[in-house]
Amino acid sequence: MAIRITYDSKTIDLKLGDDGLATNYTQVQNQNLSGTGVVEQINQYGIQEYIFDAYFQDTIYYDLWAWWSWARQGKVWGFSKDSGKTASTTLDGAAASGQKVVPLTATAGLAAGDICLIATAADDAFEIVEVATVSAGVSITAVENLKFTYASGDAFRHINYFPSVVSTDTEFNPDRAGDWWRYTFNFVEVK
Repeated sequence: MAIRITYDSKTIDLKLGDDGLATNYTQVQNQNLSGTGVVEQINQYGIQEYIFDAYFQDTIYYDLWAWWSWARQGKVWGFSKDSGKTASTTLDGAAASGQKVVPLTATAGLAAGDICLIATAADDAFEIVEVATVSAGVSITAVENLKFTYASGDAFRHINYFPSVVSTDTEFNPDRAGDWWRYTFNFVEVK
């Protein structure tokens, strides 16, 4: 299985390393003290930092330097753990909790057995669904009933496909071992 980075209409396929794809779930808390002595607590919930370990050879090494020139500027790029699973669409109508049918604006790239993420635009509700069947261009039917209600415009995509991410790396310095290079990439999703 090839992992894929996409940026500026370019595609780079890499070999997933032994450590695979990992997620760090974090919460950031900041306290601000005003001049009048009032303390304000600011919480950021649901921050997910993704980390993946990858191997690549010399030809890809040079492609990645071009990618780093893009990513280090804070520009958005995409990541897929499986280069064959990059479906990303939105709901074409409401999908109520307790039902299995999810109306979609597009179904290209989706197939029975795919594991997908469905999430509200406000990101306050999300769940993982397994696709039972696909009605081409119309909807998918999930294996199990939805737990939450979703509206038109909410996100639906393959679980390990992130179409909009930014790098949290402060440097790009791969290690070399024989004919292969190795690097651990870090990113967060842009919502």
